[in-house]
Amino acid sequence: MQIVTFEKLANAFNSQSDSGSSLRRIQRFIASYSLDSDLIALLVFNLLPSRDKLILSSDRTNWKFGQTNITIFMLGVVYKGIAFPLLFPMLDKRRNSSSQERIDLLNRFIRLFGKHVIESVVADREFVGKDWLAFLNRNEIKYYIRIRNNFKVFLPHKNKEIKASHLFNRSKTNEFLYD
Repeated sequence: MQIVTFEKLANAFNSQSDSGSSLRRIQRFIASYSLDSDLIALLVFNLLPSRDKLILSSDRTNWKFGQTNITIFMLGVVYKGIAFPLLFPMLDKRRNSSSQERIDLLNRFIRLFGKHVIESVVADREFVGKDWLAFLNRNEIKYYIRIRNNFKVFLPHKNKEIKASHLFNRSKTNEFLYD
């Protein structure tokens, strides 16, 4: 195995130019080259062994590089318990994604691959929001979202709001409830 660097590429150019000049040409090309992220997503999607009944995973990571916030919002496909990133826009903020950003990302997935391939969406407790959940419900997309301990739900038959955790008081640890 050999590591190929820009310098090695520049030295391999069949050119009368100085290798330093060739190196700068390579650097300018790479700096101005833009990968089409939809094409990358299509490539990864077509490598999947199964392309239906997919579980989509939504996540976000954030860190600082100097003074710059780097936030990657990701929609991945879960295969054998591992989420493979498929769509991953950069957000210009440290905060969580908004409901509209989530809706836009899922609509982008649907535009590329269709809604019919989605089994469900799984996400952590930061991925809640009235508009986001309404979008999922309206589009009949199943979702499994971990909820915060203080998350409240409204019980129409009792006309009151309670902590969601109270709905599971009778459940045992690791017991699954579904409807």
